[in-house]
Amino acid sequence: MTATTATLGRRHKMPEVVKSAVRALEILEFFDRRRGPASVGDIAADLNYPQSSTSALMRSLVKVGYLTYDAHRRAFMPTHRVPLLGSWLGEPFFQEGPVLSAARSIAERTGLAVGIARRNNNRLQWMHVCASDTMSAEEIHACAPSMTQSAIGLSLMAALDDTQIRSLLHRLNAEARDLSEVVRPADMMEQISTIRRDGHVFREANGFSMLAMTAPVLCGDEPVAIAVVDRSRLLAEGPTDAIEIMRETVASLADGFPPAGTVALHPAGRPATGRLLMATEDRVSHC
Repeated sequence: MTATTATLGRRHKMPEVVKSAVRALEILEFFDRRRGPASVGDIAADLNYPQSSTSALMRSLVKVGYLTYDAHRRAFMPTHRVPLLGSWLGEPFFQEGPVLSAARSIAERTGLAVGIARRNNNRLQWMHVCASDTMSAEEIHACAPSMTQSAIGLSLMAALDDTQIRSLLHRLNAEARDLSEVVRPADMMEQISTIRRDGHVFREANGFSMLAMTAPVLCGDEPVAIAVVDRSRLLAEGPTDAIEIMRETVASLADGFPPAGTVALHPAGRPATGRLLMATEDRVSHC
């Protein structure tokens, strides 16, 4: 006879757990089994949760960037933040998609730090970073304060259509803490036009230089951006080399679509010519 949860609980005293934390993890495990979109009702029925608390928990997971919600289908799906959580633990246990390989290739060829980010509602969310000898992962996370004040945020905004950009900017301006953070829509659209024309964004602020490019993700059409980050002046003094390396690497992803379940990118622009190497053996970064 199979022991039930109740009988197991009587035999062995279980450690105290936070119910909402356990349920959040069980929801992610549910999607691992389902491998497709699901409604609140689907999840509540499968896991035997109350529908009202399931709905609240799902909205929380959307807000922090681990699920996305399709209002038309009234269904949820995990974001690409989920499979990237454990990517740093080692390749023997995880299937690595081309997006991570691209980031690491750019980091090795430039010798600089590289990050991958997405837009989570009104804010920027780092998905994965490759630190360098001169920049830690924590510094990379801190160098992009907002969507409108960083190269990687602007690159992600340029991937939206004009109506989405104006709507997002309206929300960001409403949340601004002071007038210096408010951006005029006309100024923003002028910047977006330049970014779309050039295919990249380069910005210097607060002692950091950042070069970013955006490419759409195959699964779920979720745009992500890749950025090279530096504070040593190498990037600021020679961004052209890094631009060519990023263009070539991102464009090469078009020829290597991965199996279902891995993260991939479409090319953001046409392939660049040449192979301009900036890295030397003593400046290779580590992910």
